[in-house]
Amino acid sequence: MGRHKTIGDEQLLQYAREVFLESGAFGSTKEIAKRAGVSEATLYKRYPTKAALFLAAMVPEQVDIDVVIHSFTKETDPRHVLTEIGHRILSYFRTLIPVVMHLMTHPSISMADVTAHFKSMPPQALAEALAAHMKEATSRGVVKVDNPMATASLFVSAIHSLAAYELMELHGGKDMEHAVEPFVEALWSGMAPTGRKHTTAPSKKKTHRR
Repeated sequence: MGRHKTIGDEQLLQYAREVFLESGAFGSTKEIAKRAGVSEATLYKRYPTKAALFLAAMVPEQVDIDVVIHSFTKETDPRHVLTEIGHRILSYFRTLIPVVMHLMTHPSISMADVTAHFKSMPPQALAEALAAHMKEATSRGVVKVDNPMATASLFVSAIHSLAAYELMELHGGKDMEHAVEPFVEALWSGMAPTGRKHTTAPSKKKTHRR
């Protein structure tokens, strides 16, 4: 008897993602079809080439700005807010970078193919949202940021580098979480409004880990 199983695109891509993460671009469409319980013909009806299936399965979802940036912006300690945002950005880049590296090493997929799947590339989207937060916080007088976009881009780039260092197992392969706060402190010397530059923020227990 023929197969009658119906499977949604997202579930199908989940099986494809599993196989590609295990075997890279050489992951077998036969194995993907087997795990999904469908025929290879079904795969190729939805995705005409293996490269198209690989791209659809491996391109990460658009970054959730509400979760990463806006979750902490109602708190009163601006330095603590920036530190928590830094930890969230690091957590996101830890998942993003390995997947993007798989895409970049595929011989049939260009960076233009990857960027076409995003409304805005994740680092840019994060920097723009963080810059908007800094601009709003400046308007309230809790920080002083003359160039929010440049400051936010610098911060996002610094956090991105931490995730890259972890992936390359630099610094002895150690977790780089501890480096977020020093980055914040370095920025804070130029962000603190008059009268707050030399104050020390109280240590707070982190609750953001997922």
